[in-house]
Amino acid sequence: MDSLSQLEWKNRVVLVFGQTYDEKVLQQIDLLKSKENELADRDMVIIRVSVNEVHAVYGKASGLDASAIRREAHMRDERFKVLLIGKDGDVKLRSDRIVGATEMFGLIDSMPMRNAEKG
Repeated sequence: MDSLSQLEWKNRVVLVFGQTYDEKVLQQIDLLKSKENELADRDMVIIRVSVNEVHAVYGKASGLDASAIRREAHMRDERFKVLLIGKDGDVKLRSDRIVGATEMFGLIDSMPMRNAEKG
């Protein structure tokens, strides 16, 4: 995803798409943010994306364009969607349901790059 190139090879990115006050969006963000130690350990950034707005809710990311992210992620509507982008910039998970922390971290921990980081 070109619009996230500033984070490539540094961070794993969780994109949470949906309407501004979508309960699923709020639940997904709260669920992950409650695990700050695990997020930090895995070099993660959480970004909330609505139709016209993009906001980093955990970690540092700036100058992002909501329409570019939505276009690259093939999001043509305002439905709830969660994407996990690996450090290599590839989509590792795409879900239309809330993704639990155990599932998210388990997927990340099974990746070769994460195994190399753990030494």
